[in-house]
Amino acid sequence: MYPAHALGCRGHTRRSRALSLNFATLQYALFLLLVVLLYWAVPRRAGRYLLIGASLLFYASWNVLYVPGFVVLILANWSLGMLAARPGRARLAIALAVILDLGLLAIVKYLDWVLGGTMGLLAWINGTSNGWQPLGIVLPLAISFVTFTQIAYVVDIARGRAPERHLGRYALFVSFFPHLIAGPIMRAHEFLPQVRHPRPFSVQFLRLALPLLIGGLLKKTIGDTLAPTADLAFQHPASASTLVVWVGVLAFAFQVFLDFSGYTDMALGSAWLMGFHLPPNFDWPYRSLSIADFWRRWHMTLSRWLRDYLYIPLGGNRKGRARTYLNLFLTMVLGGIWHGAGITFVIWGAWQGAGLVVNRWWTQNVRTRGVPGLPVALAWAATFLFALVGWVFFRATSLTDALTYLKHMVVPSHLTRLQGIPTVIPLLLVVLVVGQWTGWVPLVRRYLPDGSPQRYLAYGAGLAVAVMLVPAQTISFIYFQF
Repeated sequence: MYPAHALGCRGHTRRSRALSLNFATLQYALFLLLVVLLYWAVPRRAGRYLLIGASLLFYASWNVLYVPGFVVLILANWSLGMLAARPGRARLAIALAVILDLGLLAIVKYLDWVLGGTMGLLAWINGTSNGWQPLGIVLPLAISFVTFTQIAYVVDIARGRAPERHLGRYALFVSFFPHLIAGPIMRAHEFLPQVRHPRPFSVQFLRLALPLLIGGLLKKTIGDTLAPTADLAFQHPASASTLVVWVGVLAFAFQVFLDFSGYTDMALGSAWLMGFHLPPNFDWPYRSLSIADFWRRWHMTLSRWLRDYLYIPLGGNRKGRARTYLNLFLTMVLGGIWHGAGITFVIWGAWQGAGLVVNRWWTQNVRTRGVPGLPVALAWAATFLFALVGWVFFRATSLTDALTYLKHMVVPSHLTRLQGIPTVIPLLLVVLVVGQWTGWVPLVRRYLPDGSPQRYLAYGAGLAVAVMLVPAQTISFIYFQF
């Protein structure tokens, strides 16, 4: 079992393997530099295959045993895309894609959970002890993101988009290493035209990539400094004080944002070094004034995937209000299950779904009658608090721990005790909250002209701070476990 503090999430945590090409490591920096230099040195067509090979090497650095199955999935879904383009075969192609991709995901990600729950229920009914031993199925890296990417591809073709007939271009779309592990979740029509018509080299790519790479590394390292505090609060919720649990949930809220947003920034920056544009994934979500606004800003590519391939096919808002509310709720429950196998993820999804239902009801039934909305400060506070409660279920390792944690958030106890939390953490959290509300105004871009020595000096200072904060053993990104 890996130490719980290593990742700061769910107890299934780990530090990066020595040879894995984690974004926040020197190994990845050297790998990226070599790939970028070779990519611009070879002809464009050769560059495509170079990137496919580099992406498979990147994937193999985590576990070489993952690679054959990954290649088979690419070949199978490319073939299903071709099938979906044939007259009268669209539904068959979608059905096969769902069976293949979601079936595999269900086996590797949820089989242990379902069997364990079933055996536990049977043992409870029969009054016997539960002797179930987990199968210990190893979750292939990036399986959830790869699954959603390829299902969307087949469905889009069934809806009328042209298939990618060149296997090499399709393979690069799926395997492109900057987005492979944890997104953004791309659509084929966003990426494939860039492969067919690659951009010539431009210094502008460096100007776009540099702040993303440095800013992403800085976000990641700050997030890592919050991980021990979140772990301290969540590992022993029964004995934690009220102050500790509040500091802990705030620490985790910003850890998960900084970790995932930092990863995404580094993914976008890595792609720009090769002239590729990936879609944004975050838009200051903790500035949101409603839960609906929060999901338009948080993990944006997942939100639109859930909307386009789950909410709308369920009926969306086309079948009356009651059905709309049900569709919103079910979409978010399934989104919670996508994040992980466990009752706490189900409840987290249900909590988000309930929030969206209430938000929609309020908009349709209260605001339309001329009732004024909440003051901005109150709307922000309510939304932020709602998100914090959700993060308790997302982070807790069991339902019992989550409920205990929430109880300590509400019932005051030992208000003056920090119990080992570094005193700098509360101050850092205040800075992060204020920074989120103000949008973390990019002072460098606002006050320093593009290309000026002062701007690059600021970038260098940011990089130096990030490097100094990087721990000796890099903590893996939270969303790598999904």
